[in-house]
Amino acid sequence: MDDDERFPDPFDAGDDASLDAPRRRGCLFVAMTLLVVVALLGSSLAAWFVVVQRERVTTEPDRLPTMAPATLVAALPTALPAASEPTAVPAGPAVNRIVIVNDEGQVETLAPDGQDRRVLTRQGNTVFFQFPAWSPDGRRLAVIGSRRTGGGIYVLPDEMGADNRSEGQVYFSADETPIYLYWSPDGANLAFLANQARNQMGLKIIDGEGARDSRLLATGAPFYWDWSADSRQLLVHIGETSGVGQLALIDVDGRTRADNLATPGVFQAPGIAPGGRYWAFAEDSDGLSALVVVDTQTGERRAFDQSGSLALGWSPTGDQLAFTNGAPDSPHFWGPLRLLDVGSGQTRVLTRQSVLAFFWSPDGRSIAFITVNGDPQDDGVNALAKTHQLTRLARPAQQLGQGFLTLSVIDVATGGGIRLLDFQPTNVFLTQFLPFFDQYALSHRLWSPDSRALVLPVVEETGAWVLVVPTGGGRPFHLAEGDVGFWSRQ
Repeated sequence: MDDDERFPDPFDAGDDASLDAPRRRGCLFVAMTLLVVVALLGSSLAAWFVVVQRERVTTEPDRLPTMAPATLVAALPTALPAASEPTAVPAGPAVNRIVIVNDEGQVETLAPDGQDRRVLTRQGNTVFFQFPAWSPDGRRLAVIGSRRTGGGIYVLPDEMGADNRSEGQVYFSADETPIYLYWSPDGANLAFLANQARNQMGLKIIDGEGARDSRLLATGAPFYWDWSADSRQLLVHIGETSGVGQLALIDVDGRTRADNLATPGVFQAPGIAPGGRYWAFAEDSDGLSALVVVDTQTGERRAFDQSGSLALGWSPTGDQLAFTNGAPDSPHFWGPLRLLDVGSGQTRVLTRQSVLAFFWSPDGRSIAFITVNGDPQDDGVNALAKTHQLTRLARPAQQLGQGFLTLSVIDVATGGGIRLLDFQPTNVFLTQFLPFFDQYALSHRLWSPDSRALVLPVVEETGAWVLVVPTGGGRPFHLAEGDVGFWSRQ
């Protein structure tokens, strides 16, 4: 079974071009990185191993004119529910473990030093697993398992597994196979995407114990969402077959609390700030995508920037919003990394490099971001896109063995940064995780709980490895062989 059979593209509704925006974005993402690889081969700047580098990340003063905060004329069609207090997750002992999917498609967990290795699944060639997600308390993992007869969701305790275990299966379908999952903040429920008829996707919910059947909340394509802090509601961004998107607030019982909140611009995952007061998304504004922040207590909507498309992410500790956006005439969300302080309404540039993905540290002090070693011309990307073969081009890229992506970290307060390493990503990380990083950043964590290291899957001469990358000095540590890895939240 090859990689495409084992890991279907997440957020992808099918082959219909009108519904395939996520796949096109993933394809363009791969095309851009391939162009960089070709350039690097000609320059002989890369070698067949991960190159560790420590140097300053170039930052520039804020040159972005900030729009004056203004309440938009359009009012919300229904009164927004008052922000409620988050449901506290019971505190427990520190977990500090990393989950990986090994080269056999099985799930393992390890301590960050590689010790205390636990094999959670031993399904051999029967079930292949992808993108395990830690529960908020770190005691369980939810993972999608794919077999020839369909796909399921398994909830596994973080302990040694038994051969051919099946008791962890909480969902299975031959037709409505799951492709992405996201724990509620209280750990009680799993919201997940499942394939539907007519190239659609369904947003479903199931309790983490599998005690009840799954419930269908909404359908559409593509599909992105964020949980409210109290685990009772989901802020959902849905694309429609007509090309008109929808932004809505849905509760866990499937009731729509607020509909048609905006005419969405070009973006993927919406965001709810810690505490739930502020929401962020992109709204269509004369053909451009305006970054909009809504104060759910007052109903005020403020627009801060306009672009062709954007990706956004809230700080886990405050009312700061990081975002990237492309040029007005570009469909790509990669671009300079900016930071919006909602209280002051001021925006500043953290780096003017073309950022492909970014991830807040748990303490809210730093942002890790990924760039390419040189920015390809859009014309070249568009030319490759016309070949309609980009979904298969990641494998040749792996054979080139170039460290064509760069991982860096920047201090939000000071603007100082460090270039950590150049690396060759695994195929799964490149083609499925990075194009949808803003959604995965909500459900899967690369940062360690203490904000001192990151976990990163790379390709080296000896195969695919999961690295632990310190952010304050020291060389990356080879944790284990595997295609992807994620850190526990505690």
